[in-house]
Amino acid sequence: MKKAFAVLMFLILASAGSIYAQPKFVIAVTGGYDLPLPQLKGTIDSANSTLGESYFVKTGFNLGLTGKYALDKKGRIRLTFGGSYNKFTGEESYSHTNDIDFHTNMSIISANLGAEYSFTPREKTAPFVGLDLTGNFFSGKTEETVTAASTTDHDQFGTTTSTLKSASRFGLAIGGGVDVAFNKSIGAIFGAKYHFANLVGKEYLTTSAAGEYNLNDKENGSVKAKNIMYFQIYLGITFHFGQLKKK
Repeated sequence: MKKAFAVLMFLILASAGSIYAQPKFVIAVTGGYDLPLPQLKGTIDSANSTLGESYFVKTGFNLGLTGKYALDKKGRIRLTFGGSYNKFTGEESYSHTNDIDFHTNMSIISANLGAEYSFTPREKTAPFVGLDLTGNFFSGKTEETVTAASTTDHDQFGTTTSTLKSASRFGLAIGGGVDVAFNKSIGAIFGAKYHFANLVGKEYLTTSAAGEYNLNDKENGSVKAKNIMYFQIYLGITFHFGQLKKK
């Protein structure tokens, strides 16, 4: 009886090993919410509309594609690479010498290369933490519409559009999450990252072309340096290739 029970347990464990076998290579397709942090986020009004204290966005979203490759036999340490598209928007109305409707958006295309550590790589649910080096490419646009012209300034009704001059910066992203395996081929991922998008490469340009404005995140005289940071939450589907067999 004991021998039969032992054989049965062995078969169950062998079956579980097959069910929870972990992938050697994973591709994750994700999407989620971006929360801009000061000084990326801000409120525009008559006092700070020209001070350059912030980029005045309010909310954002992200789309991402990430690859994970196991470097060791247990699958604890993984090389990660990929990128994400992040779009931030903001809009407000304020009064200065006239009444203005303000709309802005900023896009950050982020390419990343890093590593992550999985705590339970051979289980169905595997939490992880990671660190990425990021290259970040900025673009954007603002629109200001005069809705009530000032008689003293003789401003005209209408919309003025300005385009953010393309810029690149380098930074870090720190995060973590959970990988869940549904079977050998597919699973799900949930995670979050804290992005420091402009640690390297800040600059301040005093001139710009007509209809353009500069990122200008470096300190210049009375203008303080701006740290572009945001918190990213994402959820997605994972596709698995190659298995690390569980003993």
